[in-house]
Amino acid sequence: MKAQAPSAYPAWLLPSGFEDTLPARAEILETCRRGLLDLYAGWGYRQVIPPLVEHLESLLTGSAADLDLQTWKLVDQASGRLVGLRSDMTPQMARIDAQISADDETRRLCYAGTVLRARPDHLGGSRAPFQVGAELFGVAGPEADLEVLSLMVESLLHCRVGDLLLDLGHVGIAHALADAAGFHQDLRAELLRLLERKAWPDIRLWLDSKGCGTELMDDFATLLRAHGGLEVLERTQGQLGHHGAVRAALEQLLFIWTQLQQRYPQLQLQCDLAEVHGHQYHTGLLFSAYGPQQGAALASGGRYDGIGLAFGGSRPATGFSLDLKPILPPARAPGGVRTIWAPGGQGANLWQTITALRQQGQRVIQDFSAELAPADPSLVEEGYGSVLEKSGGKWHVRPLTSADITIEEDAE
Repeated sequence: MKAQAPSAYPAWLLPSGFEDTLPARAEILETCRRGLLDLYAGWGYRQVIPPLVEHLESLLTGSAADLDLQTWKLVDQASGRLVGLRSDMTPQMARIDAQISADDETRRLCYAGTVLRARPDHLGGSRAPFQVGAELFGVAGPEADLEVLSLMVESLLHCRVGDLLLDLGHVGIAHALADAAGFHQDLRAELLRLLERKAWPDIRLWLDSKGCGTELMDDFATLLRAHGGLEVLERTQGQLGHHGAVRAALEQLLFIWTQLQQRYPQLQLQCDLAEVHGHQYHTGLLFSAYGPQQGAALASGGRYDGIGLAFGGSRPATGFSLDLKPILPPARAPGGVRTIWAPGGQGANLWQTITALRQQGQRVIQDFSAELAPADPSLVEEGYGSVLEKSGGKWHVRPLTSADITIEEDAE
């Protein structure tokens, strides 16, 4: 048997877009994951854990077909069928809801886990985001959108993300103008793709080629200019309010805006009414959250009624998701984690003491190379907060303090 030729790449090199999460950061990620799931439980959201792999037609059915390019595909060796590695958990939530819920039942679900993407969302982005999110099924009103949006804000605040900017939109406005123009499904999709680029000269030429009248042309121009603060929403109400569906969408946005200002006065709000990202599946409110000097959204979501139709359960749905890795708070300083130093040895009393401390939630590390504790200053510098010492035949925990560190002054 021939020996395998050596690789041109180091054995430790990972594929582009993948990385190890090392201990300090992994601890923070796990703490945030637990905290977020506890937060969601307090709002009535119950965790589900969908499989990493599903049949391709399930992952890409209906509204999720735009995920095709993002999905890793392979052949199931057991059945010969094509399967995919999930690139987004939202379609899986819709499938689960359709299986376990009645048509008129309200259901709140949440999730946390790794998704895999064939290509990153942006240059230098991860292809293995740790996706966390929540979905609310069965409620069609803006109150449900407000709950989900508020939960997204609470998630970012829980992860200590400050100076948040929230961008609001509503894909129903563009759909209402397309309805007014009489565009059928193919033309509507073409228009929405143009709106994604927000290039008014191209949109104007396209509308003109479709025989769009001057009044509707002006309405689309107004839509492209509708981005900014609360005054934009109020002004657009007067300019486009003659379209009933547009007026209803703007009223929803104003309701959401007012409630968010009351709940989170520190939150910066802006609107972009021409924003139609995800128009293949979004049907109403859109929202994204940004941090200071962040070009990419930290979290996003919106309404996507009907996503479960392919699974036999077309229900109102709204939700959000975020990648936990980019928003993790910084690692604590080395001395921040209080660990108990314990000596080596196999004595029964020592073992019982260490076990009892660990059962209480304490972190105890045995130093197998030492029967006696090293000098206190070195232990403090290594992140230990106390030592386990034997006194009077019993083991006791002796706290260390910062006073145990000796600072030598420079010689004059």
